[in-house]
Amino acid sequence: MIPVSSNTVVSLRYIMFNGRGEVLENTMKGAPVSYLHGSGGIQPLLQAQLEGLFVGARKSVSLARDSGLTDDDYSFEVIIDEVRGALPEELLLGYPILPPAPACGEDCGCYTT
Repeated sequence: MIPVSSNTVVSLRYIMFNGRGEVLENTMKGAPVSYLHGSGGIQPLLQAQLEGLFVGARKSVSLARDSGLTDDDYSFEVIIDEVRGALPEELLLGYPILPPAPACGEDCGCYTT
């Protein structure tokens, strides 16, 4: 198994909450979102909180207003669906070019809200 680290393509699903606990986005029952870890595809403070996780990991991560990067507190419930080494083309482009892992199935144990 490969951990989430620089130059890996990470596919994940998440629920995003604002500081009042309202759901802003929920991808848990859809196709995972993929990004190239370390390329700036997602906020570096969030990437740092995902570093070292493996496929199947579930984690709560946050982006606080006092970081100076946002106007509100945000939290995320994340499930890591896939981690793989990036292809040379992906490293050159700075983003994934292969399709992400398949969408969540009925028996995947997704979060429900």
